[in-house]
Amino acid sequence: MPETEEGSASGEEMEARGQRPDFRVVQPEYDARSGKTIFKDVGAMWKGTSKTGNEFYTLKIGKLRLLVFPNNR
Repeated sequence: MPETEEGSASGEEMEARGQRPDFRVVQPEYDARSGKTIFKDVGAMWKGTSKTGNEFYTLKIGKLRLLVFPNNR
């Protein structure tokens, strides 16, 4: 996911990829120069519904794509 200085993708890139994600996935990094922790966008998560009506999430981090299901057992 390309980043701007603010750490988020531009609006044009978001439209090209589809709907806006339901969640952002960030990674905390300590910046020694400023003495602060900053959060870098590393991925996103979208909510989906299967053909049978079950809800799940799609988690994308770089080229990694995972399906996330609730633990109802």
